[in-house]
Amino acid sequence: MLEQVVGPVLASLLTIMMLSYIIGDNAFFRLACFIFVGVASGYAGAIAWHHVLWPGLGEPFVQNGVSTLTDPALIVTVVVPLVLIGLMLFKLSAATAPYGTLPLALMVGIGAGVLVGGAITGTLIPQSMAAMTTLDPRAVAPQTGETGLERVINVIILLAGTLSTLMYFRFTATRSASGETRRTRLMRIVASGGGFFIALTFGVMYAGALAAAVIVLAERVQFLAEVVVNMLGRL
Repeated sequence: MLEQVVGPVLASLLTIMMLSYIIGDNAFFRLACFIFVGVASGYAGAIAWHHVLWPGLGEPFVQNGVSTLTDPALIVTVVVPLVLIGLMLFKLSAATAPYGTLPLALMVGIGAGVLVGGAITGTLIPQSMAAMTTLDPRAVAPQTGETGLERVINVIILLAGTLSTLMYFRFTATRSASGETRRTRLMRIVASGGGFFIALTFGVMYAGALAAAVIVLAERVQFLAEVVVNMLGRL
C-alpha cells in the first residue's frame, strides 16, 4: 500500500523538478538531472557488470583458476581483454596516458569500421538501390503499392534528391583566368537543389523531435493530473 503512494509521489516530484526549467535554470532542476544521471550510470554499470564483465572476464577465472593463463582460447577471450582494460586505466593519469593509446586506438578503429559498414549496408546501398528504381509507369511499388504517374514522380524526386545532395558535398571547382576558383553554373544549381533537400530533411527531423517532445510533455501532464486525482480520492 505504501509503495503505491510513495512511487507516484516521487515520480511527480521529479517531473515537476524537471519542468521547473521552464522558469529558468534552478537548483531543483539540477538536482533532478543529477539524480537521473546517477541512476542511469549506476544501472548501466550494474548491467555491464552482470551481463558483460563478470560472465566474460570474472567467471572464467573463477571456474578455471590458473589454467586460464595456459588455455589459448581463454587467453584470447579473457586475458587479452583484461590486459587491454588495464592499459585503458593508464589514461586516468597524464603521465601514463601514452600506455593507454593501444586499446583506445582499437576501440576507435573497430567503432569506425562498424559505423562505416552499417552506413554502407544500411543507408548508402539501400538509398542507391531506391534511386535506381525503374521509371516504368506499369511497375508497382512493392511496399506502398503506388502505380502509374504517382510512382514515377516519387522516383524522380527521390533520384533528384539523392544526386543533388551528393553534388552538394562535391567541392571540386575550376580556376578562372583571374585565379578565382568557382563551381560551374550547372554545379551551383544542382548543389542549391541539394541544399534544399538537406534543409527539408533537417526540418522534418526537427518537426518529428518537436512532436515527440510535445507528446512526452502531454503524457507527463496527464500523469500529474492522474496522481492528483488519485491522491484526492484517498483523502
